[in-house]
Amino acid sequence: MTSQYRRPDVRQEEDELPWRRILAIALAVIVIFVVLGLWSLMILRGREAALRAAGRSMEHAREGFEPRGVVAGIDLRIFRRAGSGEDGLGQVLNRRKREELGRFGWADRERGLVQIPIEDAMRLVAEESR
Repeated sequence: MTSQYRRPDVRQEEDELPWRRILAIALAVIVIFVVLGLWSLMILRGREAALRAAGRSMEHAREGFEPRGVVAGIDLRIFRRAGSGEDGLGQVLNRRKREELGRFGWADRERGLVQIPIEDAMRLVAEESR
């Protein structure tokens, strides 16, 4: 809005931003961010070392240990061993079960139950449902 009464002795100042003050504050924020980040990293590393056995690194803790058959409750023997060419217990069990599903035999001789190959059984069930 323009005023109709102007005073010639009053002059408006040029708009200037205090760049030095803005840059100083930005630099201070960055320095604080870096210091707090490094501090939190030191706290984290210290907490990890406190929780780890004897404060050792994981690489140092693994030295001298051979892999075991059971790790974290998982029996590793059921998996194939890479490079050995032998099947793990899981693959052997699966192969035996597939062979068992693919042959004729007695399931329970006393009750007169027989087993037939799974493919034949599925075909018979499909034919009965028609």
